[in-house]
Amino acid sequence: VDDVRKIGGRSAVVGKVIGSLPQSAKPFEANASVESTSRRDTQRNHTATHLLQAALRQVLGEHVVQRGSLVAPDRLRFDFTHTKPLTQDEIRRVEAIVNEGIQRDVDLDIGQSTYPEAVARGAMALFGEKYGDVVRVVTIPGLSIELCGGTHVRHTGDIGVFRITGEAGIAAGIRRIEAVTGSAAYRRAVEQEELLRTLSGALKTTPDALLRRVEQINEENRELRRQLEKARTQGSSDVIGELLRSATVVDGVRVVATEVEAGSAEELRMLGDKLRGQLQSGAAIIAAKLQDRVSLLAVVTDDLVKRGVRADTLMREVAVFTGGTGGGKPHMAQGGVGDAAKLPAALARAVDIVRSMLAA
Repeated sequence: VDDVRKIGGRSAVVGKVIGSLPQSAKPFEANASVESTSRRDTQRNHTATHLLQAALRQVLGEHVVQRGSLVAPDRLRFDFTHTKPLTQDEIRRVEAIVNEGIQRDVDLDIGQSTYPEAVARGAMALFGEKYGDVVRVVTIPGLSIELCGGTHVRHTGDIGVFRITGEAGIAAGIRRIEAVTGSAAYRRAVEQEELLRTLSGALKTTPDALLRRVEQINEENRELRRQLEKARTQGSSDVIGELLRSATVVDGVRVVATEVEAGSAEELRMLGDKLRGQLQSGAAIIAAKLQDRVSLLAVVTDDLVKRGVRADTLMREVAVFTGGTGGGKPHMAQGGVGDAAKLPAALARAVDIVRSMLAA
C-alpha cells in the first residue's frame, strides 16, 4: 500500500499488485500490506502531532487551533492559529511537554463514538471539517483527545523522542512548526554532533569549550576593529593634511581636486565629510578607485554654497568630461567616472569651474 484515498465516501488503499489478478469478474480477497518501517515512522509523527497540539494549547493558550498539517515518515508539520512568533523559551517548553508525554508511555485509546458525545468529552475537531454521525476518537489519557482517522502508535513511548526543527509564520495569524521523531530525530542529533565536532576542530578547541572559544574570538575581533578604527582615524588625519596642503587658492578660496585611496564608498564619504570640515572655506572633488570603477565625491563649505558654489554642479561638470554622471546636493555630491584615462584632465578643470561659479 502506497497511499490511501477517499473514493465514493470510503477509504481506498492504493498500491501495486504482487502476483496476478483473477480473470473472473467475481469478488476476490486480497491482502493489503504497508511497508512496516514507513508505517511505524508515520505513526510516530502522527501521534506526536496530537501531543504537539495539546502542548501548544498548554503553553500559548486555548486559542491555538489546527489549520493544517502534514504527517510523513520522515517529519511532521503543524499549522496553527497564533499571532506572533514563539520565543525560544516557548519552543523549548512545548518540546519538553511533548517529550514528557512520550516518556510517560501512555497507552492510546482508539474507539468510535457519536459526534455529540465526542465533542462533549472535549475532543478536538478540525475547523471546517465535515463529520458523520459516528466518529473515530483518538484519546491519549491525560494528554489529548481528538477526532482522527489516521494511524497511531499503541503507546506514546513508541515515539522515542520529539524535536522541533523549525517555527515560522506562513500567513496572517498562522504559525507553522516542523519537527521530527524517532529515527529521524536520532539522525538529526548525530548530524548536529558531527557539525559540533567539525566546528570545534576548525576553531582548534573541544566541543565543551566551543562557546568560550567563540566568545574569545568575538572579543579579539572587537579589539581588532577598535585598533583598525584608531588607525583609520590617524591615517585619515594624515590624508586630510596632505589634501589641504595640495589645495589651490582661488580668490581666497581653497580648491582640492585629486585622487585618493579608499576601501569603500562609505570610507570615501567619510573622508570627504572630514575634508569639508577642515577646509574652512573651500571646495573639493576627490576620486577613488573602488573595485572595478572610479567614484567621485564633491564637497563645498556652507559659506561658498551661499555664494553660489554648488557641489552637485562641480560634480556634474567633472564627471561629464570623463563620460560619467553625477549629482547630489549643494554641499555634497557623488558620481562616477566614465573613461578613467580622462580623469586627470577632468580634475584639473575643477579650479576653473569653481572660479567661474564664484565669478557668477
